[in-house]
Amino acid sequence: MRRLAQLAAAAAVAASSCLATAAAAASPSVVCEGDWAKKVPCVTLASGNKLPQVAMGTWSGSYKQCPIMGYSCAQDSARFAVESWLRLGGTHIDSANNYRTQVAVMEALRSAVPQRRREEIYITTKCPGAIGYQATIQCADDNLQMLGQTHDGGYGYIDLLLVHFPFTMKPACNFNKTLPECADGKSIVPATAAQLQDTWRAMEELKSIGVVKSIGVSDFNIKQLQHVLDVAKEPIELNQVEWNPKHHDEELLKFCQDKGIQLQAWSPLGGAGGSVLGEDALKKAAASHRVSTAQVALRWSLQRGVVVVVGTADPAHAAGDIDIFGFELADDEMQSISALGGPKPPTIVA
Repeated sequence: MRRLAQLAAAAAVAASSCLATAAAAASPSVVCEGDWAKKVPCVTLASGNKLPQVAMGTWSGSYKQCPIMGYSCAQDSARFAVESWLRLGGTHIDSANNYRTQVAVMEALRSAVPQRRREEIYITTKCPGAIGYQATIQCADDNLQMLGQTHDGGYGYIDLLLVHFPFTMKPACNFNKTLPECADGKSIVPATAAQLQDTWRAMEELKSIGVVKSIGVSDFNIKQLQHVLDVAKEPIELNQVEWNPKHHDEELLKFCQDKGIQLQAWSPLGGAGGSVLGEDALKKAAASHRVSTAQVALRWSLQRGVVVVVGTADPAHAAGDIDIFGFELADDEMQSISALGGPKPPTIVA
């Protein structure tokens, strides 16, 4: 009898713990309050939800030491990058189904649990394109599992879910990007308006269920955004695109601002057009403010109203990426940096 009582007591404690975990999963985010917001300030999205302005990305292409399809290397690098970011006081982690680093991100999040509650971390992830209603629902379920957001008491949540790109991938290219038929942009199949709209309907459903807090898209141009807006019942809260001093689409920025869509930069230090860090305009501003050219490039985006996703497994670089709120670029510095580039054909990153 005594043994049964002990087992019952242990079961009660376990049940209480599970309920506490589930309750914590449903708690409102606090990343934009108090000391967290002082470290990384937030912007307010069209829904009223808030978003930390700087995210640590986990795309395998950020880790130059890793070969193409070197998934073990990318996963180890992503785990280290996320752990370092959280130790530095970062709050926002950017991930995606197609990065193949989700489980490593989950491991990093779990290692941070003793020091950080779930509501003190902001998680973005992405579903791979205009895959339709049912596949998008399943994608969210898969991401919740891979990111460790399922508990004995039920499901947790994703802070921000994006449609990763406005097309679908050829099946073989999902598994081997080095195939000849996957080279030079041939891996993609452009989505129809109906496919974009059907996928968006699933995004809205996920938000209504509560397993996703905010929804948006990535790499959508104005025409594709308009296809979604034509049927949207919930706002497109964010559009993540390539944006940096050498590649910035002012027409897209204005459209997004007019429609209440927050623009977010991937490759904010330079993408297909090459690094911006050696440009004289950035060097001059960096010397004036006693910061790095990387910090200048990130600050330029923020002052344009574009939040950023950085990507590095170097703790020193990550520390610089988060320390960009103590200076402000002058108007002439902003203009000189903006003059380095403009809109270019979209880059395919998946």
